[in-house]
Amino acid sequence: MYPEFLCAFEEHYYIYPGMINEAKKKLLWNELEANLANIDEDIIIENALSIDMNLESGDVGIEDTLYPYFKDEYSYIQQLAKYLKQWVRTIRIRDVGRKTSQIDNSKEALYITFNYTAVLETVYKIALDKIIHIHGSLRERDSDPILGHGNKRRIERIQENKKEAERLFDEKWSSICKVVEDYYNQTYKDVGRYTFKLISLTKIKIEKVHVIGHSVAGVDQLYFKNIDIFTKRKAKWKVYYYKDDERQKLYNNLLNCGIGSSRIEMVPSNQFYDMQNH
Repeated sequence: MYPEFLCAFEEHYYIYPGMINEAKKKLLWNELEANLANIDEDIIIENALSIDMNLESGDVGIEDTLYPYFKDEYSYIQQLAKYLKQWVRTIRIRDVGRKTSQIDNSKEALYITFNYTAVLETVYKIALDKIIHIHGSLRERDSDPILGHGNKRRIERIQENKKEAERLFDEKWSSICKVVEDYYNQTYKDVGRYTFKLISLTKIKIEKVHVIGHSVAGVDQLYFKNIDIFTKRKAKWKVYYYKDDERQKLYNNLLNCGIGSSRIEMVPSNQFYDMQNH
């Protein structure tokens, strides 16, 4: 539907037509947010610096020309949240069947969801006041899904490069640094802005936290750290893993969030999805 966007996106993330589907899925979804900050800025800057503008004045007085040029090169990222929202709207929730008996609207439970769909409300009939859509929901018609990386060091590094370019009066270098900085800022997710949604956890007694379908990695780790803090670091954590080779990495991520090993129980996800044929 948006071939120009797709080509630009795949080109900057080194996704090629010959790449196997599993590898594409890993890049495009499983590690999408982390990879938003993983463009090869050194190559981008090197290529930009090699451009010959064919101007009589050389590379002097060209910042007003280069900045829009480079900015257009990365304009596709501004459409990412918009297209993601359009895609999520195509998912037919009414055709989705129940996959687990552990999500039950009769239970006294609070649900935190990281996706944008209404599966909990529609399929499992969970009351809206029992659901926290931490990254927004399609029910919020006026806002785009929250998507981004948490790599502040990338932003700081490109700012350092920009300052050095300005010190040397290198307009070409300065221009591309500004565009890359814009890109990182546009794709940065300030998790701290959304943790207020978790404050309701402090108002009820929570003895166990279940985690399903999340790697507890990257920028979202701050959410899990806060969940542990808001539950007074006393709750037991029952965490489901999909593949055996993911178990240890997931376990280590939980430890990195400050969750003590004595409070962690690792469980295969097929024990959670107990209604596959429903």
